[in-house]
Amino acid sequence: MVNRIIALGALFCASASFGAGFQVLEQGANNIGSAMAGATTNASSDASAAFWNPSAAMFTQTQVGTVKVDAAMNFVIPSFEFEDDGRSVNPMGRSGNDGGNAGDLELIPNFFAVYRFAEDFALTFSMTAPFGIGTEYDDNWIGRFQGIESRVTTYDVNPSIAWKVFDWLSVSAGASAQWLHAKLTQAVYLGYGMETRSQVTGDSWSAGANIGATINYMEGGRIGFSWRTKVSHDITGNLKIAGVGHQGVNANLTLPQTFNLGVYQRLGGDFRNFALMFDYSYTCWSSFESLVINSDATGSPVSYTNEDWKNVSRVAAGIHFYPDSIENLVLRFGVAWDESPVPNSARRTVRIPCSDRIWLTTGLGYEYKGISLSVAYGYIIFYNDSDINAVEAPNNIVSGKYTGHSHIVSVQAGYAW
Repeated sequence: MVNRIIALGALFCASASFGAGFQVLEQGANNIGSAMAGATTNASSDASAAFWNPSAAMFTQTQVGTVKVDAAMNFVIPSFEFEDDGRSVNPMGRSGNDGGNAGDLELIPNFFAVYRFAEDFALTFSMTAPFGIGTEYDDNWIGRFQGIESRVTTYDVNPSIAWKVFDWLSVSAGASAQWLHAKLTQAVYLGYGMETRSQVTGDSWSAGANIGATINYMEGGRIGFSWRTKVSHDITGNLKIAGVGHQGVNANLTLPQTFNLGVYQRLGGDFRNFALMFDYSYTCWSSFESLVINSDATGSPVSYTNEDWKNVSRVAAGIHFYPDSIENLVLRFGVAWDESPVPNSARRTVRIPCSDRIWLTTGLGYEYKGISLSVAYGYIIFYNDSDINAVEAPNNIVSGKYTGHSHIVSVQAGYAW
């Protein structure tokens, strides 16, 4: 049984996406429909609990011996555009354009499985891409000496076990194996009016853990909590400078620990067709103090970027509506505020030009004889300050502002047997 689940999940290896910071929240179309509100309490009673909070899977109406799987594909269409304020400069003077749209279409697949092997126990499994960066500017843009292409992709495999301790309480624990791949390119000044291109590539395997708890405080109502540990990557790779040579390099990157708290309540009486949900997330981005790439040969930095990010919050609210006219249909709506970890314009970089974001989402789902299908749409907009004043040297300054938004289209299919 486990081998069959892993084999199915392998079909859904993921590529990374750009998010606030670079955390990828697009994990399950059902959850996107309500702006990720209800994810921690498994409001949609699907297998995505395997990632968000495995303990919440114990309060779904699943018989012993049942396996439930869900696979989702998220299409993210971002737009990130830079507007120069006239103060940007590079070693070639002010040569170059504004870079065009730095966002590309990103595909983010998810796979989740829950196997209830006993009355009070369940095994869960998820394959996700929890962090990622994806930006690429025109090759000759004015900020090319700070960055052209930035790609960071993570693949995370996470088995967990959930235990229903009492009728009102369940807990869970799991471990993650996580692979990270990075690719960073930029222009390099050679002097005498000449430039070339550099490329850094590297990868790493690391591990993390997760715990969760769910309290069923009344009929139709539950509170969920989950914690995912930080994951520290020791990245090894190569630096290639066109026409110059190449060398081995290394870097350390710590992905943050996250805390999630959620509340779900199915209403009754005249409002029995509605369910309300709220989620709060706290992400400890203060672990991302700098990005330093060191030479293997000398141990000295070949690149240093001061990030100095801060810890951030995310708040989401959602509504599910179950119409009487169509049995097993649910309509979903959500809104969320997503705080940026970038503290000010001096710490905003061309590689990760994020800002505070507002999510507006909707979706619908239908279930019939163990088969479930869902679609969701989300619109995400930059909100608040998105100025940049990135100074790497007196002759290497990117100054201006970013505007941005993203469209998300997500589809999900599930099956229980």
